[in-house]
Amino acid sequence: MSPRTTDVWAHPLTATLTTTADPEALNTARHLLAGTHPQLNVNPGFATAKFALPDGRAARARLIVEELTAAQWDRIEAALGARTPANSAIGDDLADPRHTAGIPLLPSAQDLSHHCTCTPTPAGGPCAHTLAVGLLLAERLRTAPAPIFTLRGRPYQHIKKRLRNDEPSALKAAPAQTHVPSPAAPTARPATDHAPVIPAQQPAPMPEPANLDLTTARPALTGPLAPPPAPLPELPAQQALVADAAHRARALLAGTEQPTGTDTGSDLARFTALDHGGPFRQAAMDHLGLDVVAMGHLTLAHTHGGPGGAAAYLHRYTLDHDVLARAQADIQPLRPAPNAAVECEDNHLTDPAAGIQLRYGPDGRWHPYLAPYGTWQPVPGPDAYPAQAYRAARTAARAHRRTR
Repeated sequence: MSPRTTDVWAHPLTATLTTTADPEALNTARHLLAGTHPQLNVNPGFATAKFALPDGRAARARLIVEELTAAQWDRIEAALGARTPANSAIGDDLADPRHTAGIPLLPSAQDLSHHCTCTPTPAGGPCAHTLAVGLLLAERLRTAPAPIFTLRGRPYQHIKKRLRNDEPSALKAAPAQTHVPSPAAPTARPATDHAPVIPAQQPAPMPEPANLDLTTARPALTGPLAPPPAPLPELPAQQALVADAAHRARALLAGTEQPTGTDTGSDLARFTALDHGGPFRQAAMDHLGLDVVAMGHLTLAHTHGGPGGAAAYLHRYTLDHDVLARAQADIQPLRPAPNAAVECEDNHLTDPAAGIQLRYGPDGRWHPYLAPYGTWQPVPGPDAYPAQAYRAARTAARAHRRTR
């Protein structure tokens, strides 16, 4: 995305919100934002923020945006992939539907709906709180148009990654969002609920016992094994699987076995970091749609944070607004520029002024990231407490500056 300040995205959204809005509610919304910076959380299909009511309650306002379908996103990605160069095709010109297969990314008034807890029953039109959410979103779009992609159902980082991949599989639909359980309180580490659902299978019948001669000596293997018949994996893959099973058995006996992830990407990060998995690194990159740099970052994410760190690198998760709000409050005393805006999207908490990002993973920890070369990369120090993860990121940033 272009880093320059622009009204290409923000002005049309503001006009859509304000043209038919009740003038009194609109004035109240602007008054709510005067001199304050409520936290805006952007998720697929909605943006939300929280406002204090005069009676002490909190009004949770939600601006709901119609998501584009997978077929529409496929058409948009196909149109972007036809541009030259494809990997730089995401810019401010995409506000014009002529560049996105005739499908507008900016929502119309018919694509928007409003919901707020300030009143028990819906009012005749949007309340001041949901209008304030829309104005906050428009302000965010002036410097960071990326949220519009998330709102419409597909984060632009995902699109850029697929456009950089020359394989035809790069234009497939994005993976579905996953919900990460929120911690009940900052002092408690949340439990995960991501155990895979395994379909019931009928056990195969037990074979008859083999009549083995255990007394006669057997000749040692003197030549290469014959290739296994189809559809079995090729011999190198079978040997790597045997080596991996032996490696995990040794770790289990020694009491050093690390937890394994429930998703393919996390386990591939573990597997390819080992000697017997190294030869399959390119195959893993092709399977996950990652380039060399991204695969290196995935390995780092697993090294620093285990399966949870790898999952936080690969996937975005829907996270409760209050969890992000508590995390922002925890890191506020540590921020070098406390008055600068903090960006919240899905399970990502970003402090652009400090160059720090925290990602909440399925393991209940915040995983720290830096972007010294313009791309977010994981650094050591994931923690259940966001302040500790933020401190780890600042420590890593100081170490990086000393080595430059």
